[in-house]
Amino acid sequence: MTEHFRFGFRSIRGKLTLAAVTPLVVILLLVALAASYLINAAIVDQTQQRVRNDLNAAHEVLNHEQQRVAEVVRFTAHGLSLVAALQSTDLPQLTAELEQIRRREQLDFLSLNDADGNPLLFDAQLSDATPLPFLLTALETGQFTGTVLISEAELQRQNPQLAAQARVYSSAQPAVPLERRGMFLVGARRILDAQGRLLGCLSGGIMLNNNLPLVDRISNLVYGQEQFDGTDVGSATIFLDRLRIATTIRLKDGQRALGTRVSDEVAEAVLQQGIPWLARAHVVNDWYLTAYEPIFDEQARSIGALYVGMLEAPFNALKGRSYLLLLALLAFGCLFGAALSHLLAQRLSRPIMKLASSAEMIASGEREVALPVAGQDEIGHLTEAFAGMTRALKQSDAELQRLNRQLEEKVVERTAQLEEKSRQLIRTQEKLLRSEKLAAIGSLAAGVAHEINNPAAIIRGNVEILQMGLAEEAPEREETREILKQVERVSRITQNLLSFSGQPELHPEHVQLGPLLQEILGQIRHQQPLEQVELIQQYAELPAIPGDRERLRQVFTNIILNALQAMAGAGRLTVTTGLEQQLATVTISDSGPGIPAELQEKVFNPFFTTKRQGTGLGLSVSYGIIQAHGGTLELDAEHAPGACFRISLPF
Repeated sequence: MTEHFRFGFRSIRGKLTLAAVTPLVVILLLVALAASYLINAAIVDQTQQRVRNDLNAAHEVLNHEQQRVAEVVRFTAHGLSLVAALQSTDLPQLTAELEQIRRREQLDFLSLNDADGNPLLFDAQLSDATPLPFLLTALETGQFTGTVLISEAELQRQNPQLAAQARVYSSAQPAVPLERRGMFLVGARRILDAQGRLLGCLSGGIMLNNNLPLVDRISNLVYGQEQFDGTDVGSATIFLDRLRIATTIRLKDGQRALGTRVSDEVAEAVLQQGIPWLARAHVVNDWYLTAYEPIFDEQARSIGALYVGMLEAPFNALKGRSYLLLLALLAFGCLFGAALSHLLAQRLSRPIMKLASSAEMIASGEREVALPVAGQDEIGHLTEAFAGMTRALKQSDAELQRLNRQLEEKVVERTAQLEEKSRQLIRTQEKLLRSEKLAAIGSLAAGVAHEINNPAAIIRGNVEILQMGLAEEAPEREETREILKQVERVSRITQNLLSFSGQPELHPEHVQLGPLLQEILGQIRHQQPLEQVELIQQYAELPAIPGDRERLRQVFTNIILNALQAMAGAGRLTVTTGLEQQLATVTISDSGPGIPAELQEKVFNPFFTTKRQGTGLGLSVSYGIIQAHGGTLELDAEHAPGACFRISLPF
């Protein structure tokens, strides 16, 4: 009998194995080809998107530096000492002060011009210099912010050191400058006296020529310190026309590739047509996945380009590893399928062998023999009587298992309901405790607010009477307006105290969360230093939500200040917005020490604080304001390191 079951492709096992393995191998080959195509497409798409995002990040760094220059010029131009010095023509003192500000703010120049745009210098030979166009624009419109080109002759007239600093040399010809003009990020502001008369114009700027710290900062912020085979994965460059005037790309000898030129294809798109260019390109020594965007001057002319790029070699290595992995999986799948098919074929042929053995036992006189069920053929008819009892037993077992499953499901369901009721009870108790605390301080808050509002009203009335007696041009009116502003602030503080004793009064309007958060982060720099804080902002496209702008500003400002204070002025602050289940979400997280698990349930309780000088009211007030908006304020207990607060608001 064993001779009839010998394995071979003519046997049943061989035919079953061949029938199962053949389509499996074909399917695996098709899957491998499709996976290879999808992996390559996914890597290319993700890489292009990342390079596009990297270019946006680099643009933001450059734009931030330009705005910083404009802010320095604006604050300096509005200084009372500058106006007074101009009116008294105390130029030596004024020159010393401007030089001190320039050094402190790390500007390459900070110059002062008269009402005609001529520089206010001691050297009379420079008094007839032609005013720069951006100075005339600032004198006419009040301000100017942008990127400008300044000729070597003008740089020599302004400051010979700037002319020397602007020169860009090539490592191949270190004695011959390839570029003598200077590209600057410039801010300018006109200066008016108290009567609105034009006194002059203040301008400042940062030179991009040879500004290696700036491109290094762009590269580090966008790509970090990641390397591949000893080469930086990411690179950044600033071009003046087609010339690299600041770059992180290095030549084979390790020197920076200053003075090298961009390709004709890129120059045609970026410099002549003024459009971005994203593609694979050979940059100096290696292939990169690159992105360029034009840099425009005050007349909207493309005068240069900003570049970021990622080394292509890591992605080629990744694709190579992916293809090898696919080949390995294909080989393994074929071998595994063949082995599994052989085992299944052997298992399918086993009942025939058992049936033959059982037939011999029945022929010898045995009747209690369990025969395998073989379907609706002759063997099935022969074994049906013996299999009936087994089927009945299996049905009984199946019924018992079904009943057991139903019982287990009911137990799980009842347990879940009980746990949910327990959680609801705990939440209700917490809300009741918080309400009791708020009610306890309600009367105290009302009394304090009443006692503060009475003298505040008297102060307001007297100041308004005083203001009516002052002329419109009187300098004291500014002081009276400041007093009224501070009285309004006192009123708002007392109003916040009163909010503890009842539902906060809201003044709803349509609020855009992204711009509001950006405005808060821009203003909070005046309250908390951000020099050592890595600020990450990710804002989704959200519709305007109905809410009280000032109340929401109070909530976001309080949570952001808490995060900055927890990090002690150094760390990473992340502010993101999103959309989840018809709710606008705002997430604010920091990299500080976080909140201990045993204190997380108390952070929204009134008067609970871990600060020495804190009142413990900030988060409690914020919690009430968000509830009044129909939203939720939650602490992410699983976020680490640091703390993470999540605000959800309906729209």
